[in-house]
Amino acid sequence: MDGLNCEALPVVLAVMAGGIALYLMMRKPTLRAIPFELKAPAESQPSWCKGEILDAPGITVSDRPDLIQCFDPATGRLLGRVPATTLAEVDAKITRARHAQTAWAQTTFEQRRQVLRTLHEFVLANQREICQVACRDSGKTMIDATLGEVLTTAAKLQWTIKNGERVLCDENRDPGFMMMYKRARVVYQPRGVVAALVSWNYPFHNTIGPVISALFAGNSVVVKASEHVAWSMPYWEQMVRRALDVCGHSPELVQFVTGFADVGSAVTGSPEIDHITFIGSPEVGKLVMRAASANLTPVTLELGGKDCAVVFADSDMAQCVPVLMRSVIQNASQNCIGIERILVQDAKYEWFVKEMERRMRMVRVGAILDDEPNQVDCGAMVLSACFPRLEALIADAVAKGARCVVGGHAYAHPRHPSGQYFAPTLLVDVTPDMDITRNETFGPIMVIMKFTDEQDALAKVHASPYGLGSSVFSSDRVRARRVALKLRAGMTNVNDFGVNYICQSLPFGGVGISGFGRFAGPEGLRALCVEKAFTEDRFPFVKTPIPPIVDYPIMDSEKGYKFTQQIVAFAYSESWWQSIKAGLRLGKLSM
Repeated sequence: MDGLNCEALPVVLAVMAGGIALYLMMRKPTLRAIPFELKAPAESQPSWCKGEILDAPGITVSDRPDLIQCFDPATGRLLGRVPATTLAEVDAKITRARHAQTAWAQTTFEQRRQVLRTLHEFVLANQREICQVACRDSGKTMIDATLGEVLTTAAKLQWTIKNGERVLCDENRDPGFMMMYKRARVVYQPRGVVAALVSWNYPFHNTIGPVISALFAGNSVVVKASEHVAWSMPYWEQMVRRALDVCGHSPELVQFVTGFADVGSAVTGSPEIDHITFIGSPEVGKLVMRAASANLTPVTLELGGKDCAVVFADSDMAQCVPVLMRSVIQNASQNCIGIERILVQDAKYEWFVKEMERRMRMVRVGAILDDEPNQVDCGAMVLSACFPRLEALIADAVAKGARCVVGGHAYAHPRHPSGQYFAPTLLVDVTPDMDITRNETFGPIMVIMKFTDEQDALAKVHASPYGLGSSVFSSDRVRARRVALKLRAGMTNVNDFGVNYICQSLPFGGVGISGFGRFAGPEGLRALCVEKAFTEDRFPFVKTPIPPIVDYPIMDSEKGYKFTQQIVAFAYSESWWQSIKAGLRLGKLSM
C-alpha cells in the first residue's frame, strides 16, 4: 500500500501543478487599487476653533440668497458660506455627466471594480479624517460616524466589488417548449445618467452609496446633496473624482449639486435624468414623483419610517436593552430605521421602563470634536427648526395619558449655547391614539408602549402608516419569526436592530408611506439598469418559419384560425396525448 502511494505521488503532484497552472492561465487579471492622497478640510480637526460662533445659526444668508451658510450644529460655529448651484450649472453638469457616461458604459466590470477598490482603500486608510468631517458637518459622535458613515460604506463597497458582476451578468432564462430553438436571456444595460437626492443625516454614506451603485452599473450620476450639509460635499466629491481620475476615467462621471428646493426641482424635472433615487420625507417624495412624472422618469423612494421593536417578555434583556438604547441614541436617532416605537409585553413592562429610565438619565450630549474625552454619548441635531414640533408631539402624548419620565424638550448646552441639542427623552405609557405614534420624530425620543399578546402587538404596530424597518425580540425563535413575517414592513430583524443594512446583499426599502422601490442588494443594483429581454436563434439553421396558411395575404381565414388554435393546443396542453393529437391536426391543416 505504501509503495503504491509513493509511485502515485509524482502523478498526483503533476495533476495538481497542471490544475494550478490552468487556474492561473484562466483567471481574470485583477486591477489593483491605486493609492491617492486628499487632504481633509482644516475645519474638521478637533483643535480648530477659528470660526465665529453664530447667535442664531441658520443656513440662509439674508442679503445673499445665492449662498448657503454652513455651521457646526454641535457648537454653532461658522464653517463658511458656499455658493448654491445655479439652474444653468445644474443643466451643464447633467450634460457633462451624459458625455462622460458614453465611454464609461463600455468599460469592463474589472475596470469598474478597480475604481471601487481604489475608493475602498482610501476609505479604510482615512477613517478618522472621514469621521471628523462628518462629525463637524452633522454634529454626530465619532463612534456614530464610524458605524453609520464608514462601516456602512465599506460594506457596500466590498459587497459590490465581490458580487456586482454576478448580479449584472446576462441572465439566461427558460424559453419554454414552443421557443426551445431560441436562447432567451436578460441583459442588464446602464440607464445613462441617474440622480440621487439624499438626506443630511449621514452626509458621507448617503452621498457615496448611490455613487457606488451607479458607477458599477455603468451610469454617470448627479448627486443633489442636502443644503444642511453643504460644507462637506466638496470633500466627498473630490474623493470619488480622484479615484476615477487615477484609474484613468473621466471625473465628470460624478457631479454634485447643492442648493435649495429649486435645485432639487431642476434635477427631478430634467428630461436628461434616466432614474431618480430620493431619500427624504413622504411630503417631498410626492413632489419628486410629480416632477418625475412629467418625463416618466422611474423613481426609487425611501421616505422614512416609524420603526417598531416588539419585545416579548421572554427576550434576552441583557442583549435586548443595549441594542434598543443604541437604536434610539445613535446619531441622536436621526436614522430612517431608528426605533421610534418600543412595544413591551405587559409581564416585563414595568421592569423595562425602570431600566430604560436609569440608562436614559445617564446619556450625555455634547460636541465630540470640542469637548473633553469620554464626555459625550449623543451628538447634536442638524435641524433645530424641528424642536417645537417634537415638543408639541410630546405634549400631545402627555395630554392623552402618557408620562414623560426623562427629557422632553430642547436642551441648552452650558458649553455650547449655540449648539442644537434635544434632551434624550423617555416617553412611556404611550397609546396608538397619540400623534407621536404616527409621525416620524427623527430625534432621541424613546417611546414605550405596552402590549398583551401577538394580536395586540400587531394591531398597535399597524396603526402607523409607515412601514420601513422593524424588530422582534424573543427567546422563542418560532414565535419571533412568525410575528416578524406578519409585520407590514419592508425589512425586519429578529433579536436585533438595523443589521439588515450591513447585510448589503439584502434590498433596502419600505411599504406604505415609507416609499417603494429598493436600493442595496441585487434589486438595488438592477434598478439602475435597463432590464432588456433578449432572444436569438440557438442554432443558425433553425429559424422561426411563417407557415403559408397564415402568411399574408391569408387565403383562408377559418382554416388559418384552426391552425393557430392547434398550435396553442400542441404547445400548451397538459397531457402528451392532447399535444400529439394537436400535432396531427396541424399536419392535416398544413396540407
